[in-house]
Amino acid sequence: MSTFNGIIAQFPAIRVDYFRRHPAHKAPLACFLSHVHSDHLTGLESLRAPFVYCSPATREILLRLERHHNRINFARGILESRNVSYDKSMHRLAKPLPLDTPTVIELAPGSRIRVTLIDANHCIGAVMFLFEDDAHAVLYTGDIRAETWWVNSLVQNPVLLPYSLGLRHLDCIYLDTTFAGKSDPYRQFPSKAEGIRELLQEVQQYPSDTVFYFHSWTFGYENVWVALSAFLHSQIHLDDYRARLYSSLSLLDKKHLRETGLNVQSDNRLLRNSGLDIREAPALCGFRNGNHTQPGCLTSQEHVRLHSCERGMGCSVVDQDTNAEIIHIIPIVSRANGTEIAEVGAGGGKGDLDQREELDTGDVAQVGKLMELCANSIKDEELLSKVLARLQKSLEPGQGNIDLGLCLQKDSQDSEDDLTLQTLVSVLKFQASRSGEERPNRTIRFPYSRHSSYSELCKFLDAFKPKDVYPCTVDQESWTPELSMQSLFGEYCSGSVFRHDLEMMEAYESRPRWSDNKRHHNQS
Repeated sequence: MSTFNGIIAQFPAIRVDYFRRHPAHKAPLACFLSHVHSDHLTGLESLRAPFVYCSPATREILLRLERHHNRINFARGILESRNVSYDKSMHRLAKPLPLDTPTVIELAPGSRIRVTLIDANHCIGAVMFLFEDDAHAVLYTGDIRAETWWVNSLVQNPVLLPYSLGLRHLDCIYLDTTFAGKSDPYRQFPSKAEGIRELLQEVQQYPSDTVFYFHSWTFGYENVWVALSAFLHSQIHLDDYRARLYSSLSLLDKKHLRETGLNVQSDNRLLRNSGLDIREAPALCGFRNGNHTQPGCLTSQEHVRLHSCERGMGCSVVDQDTNAEIIHIIPIVSRANGTEIAEVGAGGGKGDLDQREELDTGDVAQVGKLMELCANSIKDEELLSKVLARLQKSLEPGQGNIDLGLCLQKDSQDSEDDLTLQTLVSVLKFQASRSGEERPNRTIRFPYSRHSSYSELCKFLDAFKPKDVYPCTVDQESWTPELSMQSLFGEYCSGSVFRHDLEMMEAYESRPRWSDNKRHHNQS
């Protein structure tokens, strides 16, 4: 989850991935958006100026994003038209730029900046920004997965080549530090390719008529779709909202999109006329081959073997799976010492594609209170034992939140905030009562992290040896000197002064110490 405040110290006239006003800073002259995950959109709804520069795919998806309750109400017929979150302001402000193409932007008379967008290997449309002028150069990563093949491609990128060769130096890399830590389980991850290989080996064990449901709760699993579709020779069913989002990336007109199986109400004429294209679109949405229309991997047709539609939106296959025949495919971050590291929402995007009804188990004290309530409410000792065991296991490292499933979604589509404790206890009790009835092997989990492991970040930094590293994901309350940029990445940098470390050390040294509190308590 990004905690970056949007300010690039070397370029104070711009903002990146954070769009609220800073009272101590002047209003920005240009803004930049790396991708559409929600933790990078803070303040964007109220932004009225200046322009927001992004990739073509990010712009098209951004203009069509809807909140969960709005798309549910539209599907139910409660809303007569779609209620998109950013269309009114961003239709004018969002400006797409091509990737790998240095672009000069005039911030003010006599003040210019050069920016280059570079693929971030994170989700569709996600990019890094290389900012340059005559005095400074910085690389803002947004969210990245720094796999070996990707880093190898960066050092050969013509725009980045001077920095990888040491002919020029980056003043700072603003780095995605979601999983930056020397200890397990985040030190090393399987590559995405290794994760997909594991997934394909699993799915081929099932009969040829098996139906699979892939849990793509946010953007970033598009390559998995393509791989599954090609391997099983089946398109993937999307609900209307997802079909609308992804078809907007295509240059096909409405007639030809429908020939591919995507039943959309409109096409993207503006993208066709822009002169820009989106690399992933043909594989996802199809393309024209002479007089023929070649389908992509996505479809609006329900009767296929693969589904990645939003649950509860009326799919006659997924929502009517009363006998639990469907095999569920769930991505995880990694495995460590036999323990699966759950995808706990790192990278944002919650609700963009799927509203996950979850019990947040991050607060140990609150989980303890819930366990006490369950003990007082559930009279069946066997059921109580199952519920308490599940809650206790959720507190273990890497387990993540508890999925409350469709049994809760059907009763509370609009807001999980309306959930009462008694309802929550009832749901946990119901799930525990059915746990023994579940058929084996109904779920496939495979490693597919969209963020970099610590070792990957080290190799990425070593390729460029920046003077400074500034982290974009920091838990300030738990920060210690062991998590400083000097400690984590100092050996891969050409400088020895780390601005973020200086900021955090000042706050760290002003914290009340446990020993001081204890001494004060004893004296009193």
